[in-house]
Amino acid sequence: MNTPILPTCPACKQTDQVQKVTSTYGMNTKEWYEARTSTDADGHTHTYHEKHEAHTSLGLRLKPPQQPAGPTHPGLWYGIGVVFFFFICSMLFPLLLIPFSLILPFVGATSFLPDISGVPTWVVSIIVFGGAGLCGVVVVVALLAWLGVKVKQRFDRDLANYKSKKAVYDNEDQPRWQRAMERWNQLYYCMRDETVFIPAENRAIKVDDMEKYVYDPLFRSLA
Repeated sequence: MNTPILPTCPACKQTDQVQKVTSTYGMNTKEWYEARTSTDADGHTHTYHEKHEAHTSLGLRLKPPQQPAGPTHPGLWYGIGVVFFFFICSMLFPLLLIPFSLILPFVGATSFLPDISGVPTWVVSIIVFGGAGLCGVVVVVALLAWLGVKVKQRFDRDLANYKSKKAVYDNEDQPRWQRAMERWNQLYYCMRDETVFIPAENRAIKVDDMEKYVYDPLFRSLA
């Protein structure tokens, strides 16, 4: 089996200490997964694997470019907010009825309802409490409608902001990272000089400047 010919380091003009950066990074990095379990509200147990990494000092210096995180769609946070809102309402609504259920039996409806001749007290009670309840419902519905309009306006602004950030991510951030990864995969590392280089460009760069070298065209032109 033929041994692959390594490129010559532009700094020391030797090949004996030259290694591919991807290989050197792999030898100085350890990855493993740990199984973790969690239990949901229904008592079901779920198992997932969490990735861990450990690097030597050289492994940290030769890490590949970090993929940029894309923007989060606002629908996720608004969905969580809506679920939380209805949960709070379901908890508070029964509590709001407790004072009335405790006070009315002691006060008595006849003590504050008007005495209308010929009309049973229970009918007057239904009219009064039903009217008050209807007014309360109208007020609550109006408040919810107003809140819904405000939330919709805020959501539209957040959605427009998300689309703007997503366009920048898709057209600039992601392609820039992909180009940097392509260059990182072409890099070689010279252990003697602690430099990195791309053979076709024939220039050695200090390993601490590797990120600039793969990302910044201006730095490459001046290096």
